[in-house]
Amino acid sequence: MSPITLTHANLISYNPERDILPLVLANCQYTFEMGKGTKIEYDFLGLERQLMDRFLFSKSRIDVGNVLEVCVIQFMM
Repeated sequence: MSPITLTHANLISYNPERDILPLVLANCQYTFEMGKGTKIEYDFLGLERQLMDRFLFSKSRIDVGNVLEVCVIQFMM
């Protein structure tokens, strides 16, 4: 089997504070009642849909069969 070359365009990359937190906040509802405090309700289906739209649907499916061998991983900060 010939090696598969993956680029950063093939992989999912995100910053939790910049990319995920705004989606979580956009899919929650805060209510406050005197004597009861704050109630937070999350729209998990809406959050799941937005995560898929933003991070998954723009990527190609990578089929590596049964074996994936990673020779080099480079993390850039």
